[in-house]
Amino acid sequence: MGVISKMYCKIWQKDFAKLPVATKELIFRDLQLMYQWERTEKTDREMLAHMSTMHRNDAIVSVPAGVDSSDWQTMCEMWTTGDEQRVAGRNKQNRATQSMPYRWGRTSHYQLMNDFSNMHGCNPHRLEFFKMGRCKDLPDDSESWVDEESRRRYEAMNQMIAPSLDVDAESHTPATPEDAFILVMGKDRPSCVSCAGSEETLNTWYRSIGTSASSE
Repeated sequence: MGVISKMYCKIWQKDFAKLPVATKELIFRDLQLMYQWERTEKTDREMLAHMSTMHRNDAIVSVPAGVDSSDWQTMCEMWTTGDEQRVAGRNKQNRATQSMPYRWGRTSHYQLMNDFSNMHGCNPHRLEFFKMGRCKDLPDDSESWVDEESRRRYEAMNQMIAPSLDVDAESHTPATPEDAFILVMGKDRPSCVSCAGSEETLNTWYRSIGTSASSE
């Protein structure tokens, strides 16, 4: 029940009985794949009530790593308010019209970076991370981008870092991945370093790559 409730319900869901009928049917469908029972109006109501209680309790006790338990409980309580739900709804609408959307949903930048580091033995630069977050490698070795704008910008950055194949061209020094990223994506804002994780600032990011934020 816990796994299924997380699949179909937001963390601030208080009463499963108020879920759309289609969502409730999906919940019961998945539960019946493992458990068989005679569905009646009474059993449906009791199960939804039990899942509502379990979901609220589980959301509060499942504190993410690195988050203070009291802060987490406060956030869970805030997410049940009408104002927070309206903000969440507005953000959802904004994401629906977002250009170059991140395709990994709730998987954080840091988790992707960690997975890349474990696989390749080094951290990804921002150009690589941009592709990871917006492109999927298909079994036939082709690529599926979230939108055409993402693909266009990645190709532009990739061309900047590629060495020139024209032997008659003047000496050409390819751009670094970091320089190419900034030229195509624009300068970073102090409150948001693109493709670097939500906790990075100009100072922490440029210090980590050995460059002065002021010079950038």
